[in-house]
Amino acid sequence: MIKFNCDRCDMEIELDDEFAGTKHECLNCGDINRVPIPEGSDATLEDPDPAVDSKNVDRAAKAGFPPDFGPETRVIKVRRCWFRSRAIRFSLLVLIGLTSLIGLIWVPVTDKSVWWYALFAPLLLASVGILAWWWVDRLSASLEITTKRTIMHRGFFSKSSSEVVHDNIRNIQIDQTFLQRVMRVGRIGISSSGQDGIELQVNHLKNPDYLREVIDLYRPL
Repeated sequence: MIKFNCDRCDMEIELDDEFAGTKHECLNCGDINRVPIPEGSDATLEDPDPAVDSKNVDRAAKAGFPPDFGPETRVIKVRRCWFRSRAIRFSLLVLIGLTSLIGLIWVPVTDKSVWWYALFAPLLLASVGILAWWWVDRLSASLEITTKRTIMHRGFFSKSSSEVVHDNIRNIQIDQTFLQRVMRVGRIGISSSGQDGIELQVNHLKNPDYLREVIDLYRPL
């Protein structure tokens, strides 16, 4: 029987010897802990890298990120892109908005018919409204990568979240159109071993390949 204390809340955890070297979620605070390996045990760490130090060094630490061992720490948190993922539509809306604004100034200066307001005003309001909606949509979803798990946060006024423990990640998918590849944005989808299909999915993320590389540093590859 293995006994150890949680890295975050210091609660005592007791597990069978078969869990030595694996990761276990604390039932009190939810932190993911590495189960220590008793002296003389034949158990090995889940990480296949023979250069891994069982105390505080792993692939993530070697790459300059927070180590996989110890208390859970945020590695990176990203939100959806505002301009990059909609470059053409964004530029078109800005052009329409500026043209409409100039038109609203042009009508009284040139004594044109007030009926021109019926054209320019709705165009200006529509373009500003869509841009504002995209900004709210950007703030309504984010992807947070910690040393233990990947969490998707959703909602602007109300909040909800879904998470996948890194040890349980089965597949990471990156989807990009040609324009998204040029702009270096795309959609990332994560599935776990305990679920069918994509469990976490966030679109319009900057550098999705980089995000996958960061997550892979904390997976038992």
